[in-house]
Amino acid sequence: MTKTEETVKTRRSLEELNLMDDFLFQEVISRGKKGEEVCRILLSTILNRPIGQVKVTAQKIILGTDTNLHGIRMDAYIESEETVDMDVELEPAIYDMEPNNTYEKDKLPWRTRYYQALIDAKQLESGWDYQKLKNVYIIMILPYDPFDRKRMVYTVKNQCVEAPDIPYEDGAKKIYLNTKGTEGTPSQALKNMLKYIENSIAENVTDTNIQAIHNYVSEVKQDREVGVQYMKSWEREALIREEGKEEGLEEGRKTGIEEGRKSGLEQGRKAGILEGEQRINQLNRKLIEAGRTEDIIKAASDIEYQQQLLKEYGLLDAEK
Repeated sequence: MTKTEETVKTRRSLEELNLMDDFLFQEVISRGKKGEEVCRILLSTILNRPIGQVKVTAQKIILGTDTNLHGIRMDAYIESEETVDMDVELEPAIYDMEPNNTYEKDKLPWRTRYYQALIDAKQLESGWDYQKLKNVYIIMILPYDPFDRKRMVYTVKNQCVEAPDIPYEDGAKKIYLNTKGTEGTPSQALKNMLKYIENSIAENVTDTNIQAIHNYVSEVKQDREVGVQYMKSWEREALIREEGKEEGLEEGRKTGIEEGRKSGLEQGRKAGILEGEQRINQLNRKLIEAGRTEDIIKAASDIEYQQQLLKEYGLLDAEK
């Protein structure tokens, strides 16, 4: 399996899926208030601070600023409003949370940059002050190390290169979570949560927050309608893969034919040039043998006369 392939290729049962799997994650967070509670718990654990009430949009699509520009589809688009909870002031923010089984280490910084840009572009209405922009968090949950430093958490913010100590707060953060990380000082709660996300089984339930999420996960897995949808989604994906394979084979066949035609034409052109040169050499030898050197000189500058001489010596018929 190449690094650009998804880590999960063979069909597994619904029971075997984990929250790292797109289908299960989408089904869990799509369940109204329960889905919102799952996202609130996840955010609170990841950011290690209280998170108030949230509004969740699964599979949120944001189109490009023009019809010919690239749009995005976010796994979990989460909005929180400014509230005061337990005497703690909670900031309004937008969170994009993306469990990602696809190995795309080199693309991740560019992808998160584009996601943030489109999210920001949709926030402000005409005439609004820039400071009305909500804070934006792009959170990537990964089963691999995106920066090869063995850390579990990588938080990326903008800063002044020449003077990193200058406060520079633009409200944007990218957080990369490596489920297999061993370095750094993440909270035990986050370690446990990432372990559960990667392998969502009862044995990995270690606290009340994970238990609450596991209850929702179990509920989804036991839903017969969800099971039917999972089978249908797999069949659709299998059909798409098969159609893509057939289209690829057909395109490859057509490309091969076209390349073969071009190659044949080029080979034919070269062969024609060679045959023409051989005929002229034969003609010149016959003219020399007949003492007709003046005809050689004339034929070199008179194509019609050259053709007459070729026909006279039967060399045009020899070509055919």
